[in-house]
Amino acid sequence: MSTPAVVQQMNLLEKRLNVQLFVRNTHGVTLTPAAGIEFIQWSRQIIFDCQQAEKALGKYQQKIVFASGYLNGQTLSGRLIPQFQKNHPKAQISFREINDYQQIPAEVDILEMTYAKEPLSEHEFSFISIVPSPLRVALPASHPLAKKKQLSLQDLAAQDLEIVAPSIAGSEDVMLSKLLNVRPAVKLHYYSVFNKAVVNQAQLTKHLLLIPEAYSELCHPYRSLSPLQLAMASTVVNQSPN
Repeated sequence: MSTPAVVQQMNLLEKRLNVQLFVRNTHGVTLTPAAGIEFIQWSRQIIFDCQQAEKALGKYQQKIVFASGYLNGQTLSGRLIPQFQKNHPKAQISFREINDYQQIPAEVDILEMTYAKEPLSEHEFSFISIVPSPLRVALPASHPLAKKKQLSLQDLAAQDLEIVAPSIAGSEDVMLSKLLNVRPAVKLHYYSVFNKAVVNQAQLTKHLLLIPEAYSELCHPYRSLSPLQLAMASTVVNQSPN
């Protein structure tokens, strides 16, 4: 909305309620200390009640909103959604791509992720582990380890390894625990969000990358991907308690 349109709505609101809600001066616009503050409290409660009512009534709809992070593969949708549609032909399924895990739309029922701990703590999702995602080490084709068919933890000795931060992976993760136990033989560096910037930084520092297999396509030009002997669980979370 343009500024004149917003000002017009503010004026109409005050006229409708016959109350001054805003203080206008050269420094900008603020709420009046009495009516304005009380009105904003009622407004927030109304918005919250509307959201809760919509959420409660959602269980009566034959509709499922499925979402996946923009870095994730289609592990669940590719394997389970076609079978679900066959068993429930009247159900309506729609898809969303999530770019910001702190701003997940309220209508999302199921969200597929590889790491699903800390980023979703405020969204009331329950967590279900579905399938393990093999962990791979991304490294340049010229690296000596690139010639091996499979890597072990011993192969990573004295290597600089970029790995997801413990707060994201969860302290119970088997691979992370083992890597922490063999330090300082393996020099760990942490990233909180995996994206192209992490890959570019690794190229500059000549670090290796430990990533879930679902992210392997994002590692260009780290073409050579060697599997490790342990895996990390891929997680699907469901926002709807019903």
